[in-house]
Amino acid sequence: MTKFGQTLTAVLVGATVASAQESEERTEESFIPRYAVASSYFSWGGETNFSNTSGSVSMWEAGAEANVPVYKKDGFLMTAGAKYRRNNLEFSGAPFPLDSKSYDLTRVDIPINAWIELNDRWKLWGRVQPGWYSDFGNVGSDDFILTSLALLSYKLNDSMKVAFGAFYSRDLGEERLLPAFGFIYEPNQQWSLALTFPRVEVAYAPDRNSLLTARAVLSGAGWNIEDPAGGDQNVDLNYKSIRVSLGYDQRIGTSPWWAYVDGGMQVGQEIEIEGGGYEFSEDLDSNVFVNAGVKLRF
Repeated sequence: MTKFGQTLTAVLVGATVASAQESEERTEESFIPRYAVASSYFSWGGETNFSNTSGSVSMWEAGAEANVPVYKKDGFLMTAGAKYRRNNLEFSGAPFPLDSKSYDLTRVDIPINAWIELNDRWKLWGRVQPGWYSDFGNVGSDDFILTSLALLSYKLNDSMKVAFGAFYSRDLGEERLLPAFGFIYEPNQQWSLALTFPRVEVAYAPDRNSLLTARAVLSGAGWNIEDPAGGDQNVDLNYKSIRVSLGYDQRIGTSPWWAYVDGGMQVGQEIEIEGGGYEFSEDLDSNVFVNAGVKLRF
């Protein structure tokens, strides 16, 4: 995976960490629902053209994840889980080496988390997450990625918290240590503002059973795949975008299950291939996307 892919993974994990840590600490008075312990979804992106050359690409994505507690005592919680994600990219008349090819791409992660309550204001969260990002056509050590993160959160007051720490990644044999940080402000039981770089989200809960959100988030992924031109050496296929969207979550009856849908625009999109002698990088036009799925919250 490229430097972009590593950095993107770092900051997205940092954002997720900050959001999850915050949700664990919310009081029963807050209308903002807790972090989902399990979810599944389907995402569709409309066909988009290459910005500077001929060709287009359409894509869809589906995934599921779940985390369960494996050990708990006063001030300490450990969870383990699994995340599965499948992406399909369908190219038409694209530049070499993509041409008119279709890619089924898979990501599998095994996150292990530990939360420690140091005192009333300080909380610590640590994560170790091995993963495999591949087309599973020629699986090798380059498909394996190990990430870990340590994050401290500090409660400034009843409505404001900050989180900061460090992210470590050993990706394709390269070691990187990057910062992770976040800021969450809840002025009352119905509103929340989360600045967990590179994610900005405003949430409003009119009641305990529904949630409206507006967000902008850096999105994308990277996979180790077989050479699309048929060479012996695997290459890295990377995709990135900025997603700007509106969303709605609704509790299903009185159950802990929530249905949700969100959609908007994908901007700043880019496809690149590195390795095997390639230095391919192309921008994509903006396009629409829609997500829909279910979440489990307790």
